[in-house]
Amino acid sequence: MVTPLHLGLEHPSVLWLLGAGLLAFVAGLVVNLYRSRRADTSANAVGEQK
Repeated sequence: MVTPLHLGLEHPSVLWLLGAGLLAFVAGLVVNLYRSRRADTSANAVGEQK
């Protein structure tokens, strides 16, 4: 029996693409979290100087 459609998970290159995409997503989250926390601390520091 032949299935007309498949997920493509048999191909190792697809797994590499999924892994790279996941790593890029997590890296984006980490950078965003770092920048937002840094912006909050600099805003507090400016407020304390006044």
